[in-house]
Amino acid sequence: MKDTKLELINGNSYMYDANLAVGVYFNENSRAALLIDSGANENAAKRIEHFVKKKGYYISSIIVTHGHLAQLGGLPYFKKNYANLRVYATSWTAQFMEHRALENWLSGHVPCVVNEIEEEMVKNAVTDIIPFRDHDIVIDEITFSIVTLPGHFPGMVGVVTPDQVFYSADAIFGNKTLIKQKLLYYTDIKGAKDSLDKLAAHKHAFYVLSHGGKYNDVKLLIQQHQHLIDETSNFIFGIISEHPLTLESIVQRVMKEYQLKNKPGHYTLTNTIVRSYLTALHDGSQLRASVNDGILYYYDRASVVLV
Repeated sequence: MKDTKLELINGNSYMYDANLAVGVYFNENSRAALLIDSGANENAAKRIEHFVKKKGYYISSIIVTHGHLAQLGGLPYFKKNYANLRVYATSWTAQFMEHRALENWLSGHVPCVVNEIEEEMVKNAVTDIIPFRDHDIVIDEITFSIVTLPGHFPGMVGVVTPDQVFYSADAIFGNKTLIKQKLLYYTDIKGAKDSLDKLAAHKHAFYVLSHGGKYNDVKLLIQQHQHLIDETSNFIFGIISEHPLTLESIVQRVMKEYQLKNKPGHYTLTNTIVRSYLTALHDGSQLRASVNDGILYYYDRASVVLV
């Protein structure tokens, strides 16, 4: 793992980046630190704690942006070691935190493909529910802006600090990720597009991406994401326009197009992504679904082909 430390972003806003960025805001008046996400595991949590203590602060609160394990992994450690810790999350995220099996549901759990997930991350982990709407929240007399960012995960939010640093969770991914993969993980395509439009509409001093780290401008990244979403949508619609296809056939074609490996994990991720595009295309009146002999087919709404 690369050598990691706390990196100053702007003012009192910092980042700990060990292949996954965690935000840290230092309250100079109270000597309390607020974390944005908790780190991927206990080891990351201990490293974050080390640097926070080194600066003479203690960890008072955590805002969890969404319910993926990468954002939750350090939470049990912090809950165990900080009795008065405040944990903020949306109701969606809270459910995924306390009932990990819900992630199987989100991914369209395939028996013998997805490992069983521990049912409970931390019992009663969330102390404060964040309404899923754009609003300001005051934590320890400091005002932060909560920004709803649907698309990647249900109930996901970003956080803007008083230093105008936007911790944007997984709404967008950094250049290294885009070089490695063109099929982006979104569970709600319309929501993802709305979040990209929201990111493009307001300029902040700096951005911190969970998978990508620090950026001072994300305009080009947003354009790249929009292009990749359109490209995937057009590909899926294009193959269905040729002739009706089942979900399994569409997943197979997408895995081949994006050169994904024949691994259960890759299949499960692709299945989730494909279903999100099919929903968007159906809601946009481009596709229809029909059942023939107990098999579900998707076809171009404009076609008159019978399956």
